[in-house]
Amino acid sequence: MTTPKNNRIWPGLVFLYLILSMSLLSGNAGAADKMFTRIDTLFSEWDKPNSPGCALAVVENGKIIYKKGYGMASLEHAIPIKPNTVFRTGSIGKQFTAACILILEHKGKLSLDDNIRTYLPEMPEYNRPITIRHLIHHTSGIREYESLQRLGGELTDQGHHTNEDIMALLARQKGLDFQPGEKFQYSNGGYTLLAVIIQRVSGKTIAEFAEEHIFDPLGMTNTFILENNRVVVKNRATGYGRVDDHFEVYETLNESTGDGAVFTTVEDFFHWDQNFVHNKLDCPDFTEKMLAIGRLSDGHDAMMGYSDFQFKYAFGLVRFKYRGLNAFGHGGSYVGFRAHFMQFPDQKTSIILMSNLANINPTDLSHKITDILLEDRFVEPKKAPPRPQSKKAAAEPPSIPIEALNDYVGDYHNDEIPVTFVLREKEGTLHFIQENAPYAQSLKPLDKDIFSYGPMQIKFTRKPDRGVDGFEIISIGLKGMRFTKVER
Repeated sequence: MTTPKNNRIWPGLVFLYLILSMSLLSGNAGAADKMFTRIDTLFSEWDKPNSPGCALAVVENGKIIYKKGYGMASLEHAIPIKPNTVFRTGSIGKQFTAACILILEHKGKLSLDDNIRTYLPEMPEYNRPITIRHLIHHTSGIREYESLQRLGGELTDQGHHTNEDIMALLARQKGLDFQPGEKFQYSNGGYTLLAVIIQRVSGKTIAEFAEEHIFDPLGMTNTFILENNRVVVKNRATGYGRVDDHFEVYETLNESTGDGAVFTTVEDFFHWDQNFVHNKLDCPDFTEKMLAIGRLSDGHDAMMGYSDFQFKYAFGLVRFKYRGLNAFGHGGSYVGFRAHFMQFPDQKTSIILMSNLANINPTDLSHKITDILLEDRFVEPKKAPPRPQSKKAAAEPPSIPIEALNDYVGDYHNDEIPVTFVLREKEGTLHFIQENAPYAQSLKPLDKDIFSYGPMQIKFTRKPDRGVDGFEIISIGLKGMRFTKVER
């Protein structure tokens, strides 16, 4: 029987197709290897047996296409970082707090526009009510609790604090930095208050609630919110900081939650990343709700700036454009740990980066990785770094005679922290001399009755014919806080 002509050609075409396919696959694999080699080079400084480092996961089209550890999880025990190493992630945890609130809202347990005093009656009744929405978008005006702790003479990473401790501190504040909804100002304290609300509404701590409603449904088996510093955690990294020519262990006694305290791995975080694509949580329209941008009272977006970027704040996430591409994510930083996550939804690409060294900048590294991964898909060129501007000569500070300085000398008390500052004249300058004063610097005169002290500015107030009677902090974060001069 004669074989038809077409049937004789077919086996040859199949063979040619297989050869071409193998060639293309080999070429693609080669290109991917080169790309990942370029990415590895970014971490060469830390990918050593005597350095802390990073864990990285690169996600494309719903899969982790590259994951790797660089450097050491524990210098003491010579344990290398792996993709399953557990890191503290700092403020990346805020998005989980916001998600818990959205789940409770879906269950009808609360409304985003509820006055927080409905759940936190200890908080003062200010001129305008603070809502849950204000806390989420950092538009509440609540003072920064770490700055308050520092004013009270604490080393903020070393003090033992629970959520109730921080709420009690915030509840003593008689004023706000600004009227709720008036502006955006990042507030860790606002997210701590959200954790307290979650517990009072659900009857479970935020750690318990997140485990039941987020981590378990998503299969995040190595993710948890730390409420007890004494818990033993398998595969946990130690946080470090580089000081001069050596590394030091960075630790904390803090046990507050809501603004951070999430421990996870880059492998686990992938499941959270993918929930923005395929939602598995009991929260319909999850992605749309999580990415809803906050609004100020005047209708403008709740925004913050960083370098050449403008970030619009959503629910524990920021939205922005990177080289013309839509992106969202968040960073984290706390006691020797640094982390960064960002997703490019249109390109179906995400970068998850976690570090156990305070001196590493994961945001900058994430941008460099993005430049490699998406180099053919950007719609805008990479911006050149801004030119350093010539510094203007600083104006000569006003000179104050010693006898005039004596007007300011005295003890100043604030009962919102509470603390008493002891101000004395020393060699022609003013110093707060009490133990654990917030800053070692002297007060530097800027204008009449206005001084700088560390990063703060303070303004002394006077009563007619009675001299100085106190001072107010006029810096962002602690604005309006008043210290009254103690009468002798």
